[in-house]
Amino acid sequence: MNTVGVICEFNPFHNGHKFLIENIKSRFSHCRTVAIMSGSFVQRGDVAITDKFSRAKQALQTGFDLVVELPAVYAVSSAEIFAKAGVKIADALCCDTLAFGAEDDLETLKKIADLHFDNSFQEIIKSELSLGKSYPKALQDAVLAYDKSLTDSVDTLSGANNILAVEYLKALKDYTITPSAIKRKAVTHDSSSTSGEFASASEIRRMFYENEKNPYKFMPDTCIKEDFSNIASLKNIEKAILYRLRTMTKEDLLNLPDVSEGLENRILNAVRNYNSVNEILQSVKTKRYTHARLRRILIYALLSITKEMQKSPVPYVRVLGFNQQGVGILTDAKKAGKMPIISKVTSAATQLNDKEKVIFEKDLLASDIHALAQNTPTKCGMDYYNEIVKIQL
Repeated sequence: MNTVGVICEFNPFHNGHKFLIENIKSRFSHCRTVAIMSGSFVQRGDVAITDKFSRAKQALQTGFDLVVELPAVYAVSSAEIFAKAGVKIADALCCDTLAFGAEDDLETLKKIADLHFDNSFQEIIKSELSLGKSYPKALQDAVLAYDKSLTDSVDTLSGANNILAVEYLKALKDYTITPSAIKRKAVTHDSSSTSGEFASASEIRRMFYENEKNPYKFMPDTCIKEDFSNIASLKNIEKAILYRLRTMTKEDLLNLPDVSEGLENRILNAVRNYNSVNEILQSVKTKRYTHARLRRILIYALLSITKEMQKSPVPYVRVLGFNQQGVGILTDAKKAGKMPIISKVTSAATQLNDKEKVIFEKDLLASDIHALAQNTPTKCGMDYYNEIVKIQL
């Protein structure tokens, strides 16, 4: 039976995600499906709008068979590290296929991914970056400089989903997993517009935060209002972020991923002169440093995630929820023995070595800080007292 993996955030789970799982089930009949999901924080450098167990439940109720956590160290990272970590977990779970949403066709995405294995193309990217461009912009310009016939493909890289898709394809080169691109329906990533029953996750979050319109119109019936009665936002932990930044030294900042080339000095200067996260971001931002990259740096600081941690390979698979089909996936993964399967927090002590435990402890810390980020803060330790979500077929 084909096992199809999806690397995701479900922040929140919406009708576009429902369309994705329905398309997978239609494309691969009798398949089993795995969601490799970011936990308490997400790749854009933000806190997840609801806790990971609620989002796992929504995914299982809408058709996924197994939900596992993409560890925080990798979930809040560059697209390349995010993709590599997700693909490694997919391999550990014996996935045959990796499915992902994209705005363009698979062949175009493969063509761009393949360029990255050409040394001359890598030199062009380095040259573009040396001009002070952000990585997404440098990549676009490098593609155009490398081959003028790829002009139409350059527009492909303007979409965040397509950038991730290219990184998935690059990461898959080391595995036997087959890629499957599913074209997004109706609205693009981060779009502020809506179309029928579809809206982007960012627009739905905005509706929740601003108490505007009816976000549930764009979400499956399985996403009940109770799940969103105590949403989380970065604004609720702004003082915690500012405190952490004000207690950091230049050396502390240099140990954070994505901090280099004097960026630590810009951050230190901004922290000393401004009193809000938005002011600091605006002060530090340049053409080279995108908002997403800078927001991630703030989360690295908050969670004390270091460059060394992100360089470490994913050390475990953390189970958040499953149905009976999901039990079968876990059974196969345990037999393959590619990676420890963590079902109970307490078992991590015996299944992981000291270096691996450091990565796992960041997941626990991220959950505790997420509890503070909720409109009404909740207690610590949800990873200990929240049971794995189990859904009957």
